[in-house]
Amino acid sequence: MTRHKLPWNGDYGNITWAEKTETVREVGSIYTIQGFDLNYVGVILGPSISYDEDTDELKIIAENYKDTEAFRGKDEFQNSDGIKEKIILNSLNVLMKRGIHGLYIYASDPKLRSRLLELQKNKRN
Repeated sequence: MTRHKLPWNGDYGNITWAEKTETVREVGSIYTIQGFDLNYVGVILGPSISYDEDTDELKIIAENYKDTEAFRGKDEFQNSDGIKEKIILNSLNVLMKRGIHGLYIYASDPKLRSRLLELQKNKRN
C-alpha cells in the first residue's frame, strides 16, 4: 500500500491559505477552506466518522475527533454528545460543499470506504 504524506496547511500571513498556488500540495482544514469555492476538493473522513453496517448509517465517534477546540465549552450542556456530533457533521457539510467541479472522498474507516465505493459503483450502473 502506498502512503501519501502531505504537509498541513502553512501560515501565509496576510494571504489566505486558499489563495496561494502552492497550497494545492498541502492539506487544509475546516478553518482554511471555509468560505472559499475551489475547483476541486478532497475530503478525508478521519477516525471520527465510521459506518454502522446494521443500520446502514454513518456513525460519529466524537472522542476520535482531533479538533478539540471545536468542542470547547460544549461539555457543560445537557446533550453534549449530540452537540459534538452536530459539530462534526456541520464541519463535514462545509468541507464537502466547497468543490465547484468535483469532490474526492477518502474514508479512513474500511467499512465506510467499502460502503462509499459500493454506492458509487451502483450510481454508475
